[in-house]
Amino acid sequence: MYNAADISIPKNCMKIESSGKVLFNEECSICNFEIKHYKKRSQLEYENCSQKGDKYLKALYVEFPDGSEIKGVEAFIYVWSNTKGYNWLARFVSISGVFAVAKLVYAFLAFMLYWRFKLFNHKFKRDTL
Repeated sequence: MYNAADISIPKNCMKIESSGKVLFNEECSICNFEIKHYKKRSQLEYENCSQKGDKYLKALYVEFPDGSEIKGVEAFIYVWSNTKGYNWLARFVSISGVFAVAKLVYAFLAFMLYWRFKLFNHKFKRDTL
């Protein structure tokens, strides 16, 4: 069941500043394609997190200098808020009802992309069985 408490939008995802570092899986062709587009249109700092562990492979993250993080839809709102031409999308997805639907859709898509990456981008190792 979807918890209504999960639809609150953290205040730091709408910051119009470039203090956060965007962590994304560069080895995922779909993720990398999208992030390359945002890189061309923003001054944000991006970091490949494909070697950092599963936590960072399951969602887009933004890490702030104080150690706090946002992930998923909130991270995308932050990226869009700081990317030329996407501020309208950040505001639209931040609308409460749209945000709730976006979180559900993102959870499904992130799950599918994670398993697509795990199954098809990594070689199967017999010695791990």
